[in-house]
Order: sequence, then structure tokens, then C-alpha cells
Amino acid sequence: MQLTERARNYLSTLKRDPAWITAAAAAEKYLSKYRLTDSGRLLHIQQQYSGYTFTEYENPDYTVRLRFLSDVIIAKNKKIYYTTVNGKAAFAMDNGKETPDYLLTEDGAIAYYDDEAYTHFCLYESVEVMIEILALEKAYRHYVTAPVKDLQITDLEAFKNNMHRQYSFLKECSDSIQLYWQTDFDIICVAYNAYDDAYSLHIRSIGNYYSDLILKQFMEDNLYI
Repeated sequence: MQLTERARNYLSTLKRDPAWITAAAAAEKYLSKYRLTDSGRLLHIQQQYSGYTFTEYENPDYTVRLRFLSDVIIAKNKKIYYTTVNGKAAFAMDNGKETPDYLLTEDGAIAYYDDEAYTHFCLYESVEVMIEILALEKAYRHYVTAPVKDLQITDLEAFKNNMHRQYSFLKECSDSIQLYWQTDFDIICVAYNAYDDAYSLHIRSIGNYYSDLILKQFMEDNLYI
């Protein structure tokens, strides 16, 4: 997945720790011992993004450090945290610490372990989607955030088609966990919570007047609980 210009510009504002940048051949040889079906996705992430720290603009406590492989790990053949998520190999995103907060699956998804549910949940289907969302949120950080609302969605495809007809879909920011649309005045996100098997509505607008218009439309469509 190629990043948009907005995401590339956002990435250029971040510092990258050179200690977590490695030669491609060395990283490929190191990963070969895990006998992955295809290490290409992880190698791409290592070369393009390892060493970056990603932080939500409105929530600085939410930080994702992508410190996957380093020359020290490879040279000393150190073990890194390894498990499986939904049948896929998964590694710690931050191998600079012993206990991982987030996991990177072999197909490039970002997951975490929920202590209450005793299972893993996916946060983003790709690193690129995470970067695109963070770039979008930073670009529209001056927008007003409306209260989060629960949604009643019984037919997801019908809901998406209805949204597509009314708003501009932001494919680069969307996956099965979050869907984004945009208007001239708003950023609309519909997020899926796998733990509760429920959807929620997140709106950022130039002002409350515009977010209220969207909420009114959702209520008329019997989508807003």
C-alpha cells in the first residue's frame, strides 16, 4: 500500500531512530529462522518504518513505537517476542522492551492482547492505515470532536453503500476495524469494537452545527442509539 502525500508529509515530520534501521539482506536472513510463509511484508515494514514512534495528537499517552529489528538483535541472533494471532505469526512491535504492548503480524496488521477477554484483537489491518489515520487527525486537529455515539448497524454493506452515496470515502484510512468518510466540514469515522461486537460513531467538524446535522441524519435513518 502506497502512502498518500498527506501521510508522507506527516511521516517526514517524525524522527526516526537509526538504531532500528537495518540492511535488508541481514533482516531477511534473521527472519528466515521463523519459517514464515512470506516474510516480504515484515521486511517492507522494517525497511520503511522501523525506528518511528507514532503518537495520537489528542492523546499523547497513546504511543506506538515501531522498533522491530536492530543490528544488535541480528548480530547477536537475539530472540524477539513471538506468538500467533488468528493463525498468523506475530512479533512484538517494540523489541526495545521485554513485554510487548502491540504486536505486528506477518501480514502487517497491528494487534494487541486484551487481558479481560484473554484474546488478541486487531487495531489496524496495516501499518499504513495507522499512519494514514494519524496523518488525517493531525491535518484536521483544529476540528471540534463530537461526543462518541453508539450505532445500530444490522447490515454493514447496506450501511456503507448509503454512506458512500452521501459522503466521500477515505479508502486509505479504512479497513475492517474503522471506516472513514469526509465532507467539506467533517471527518466521520465508524469504528468496530470486536470485544463488544458493536459499532460507534466518531465525528470531527468545523463546528457543532455540522456534527449535529450528521447526527440528525443518522437518527432519521434509525442508526443512532
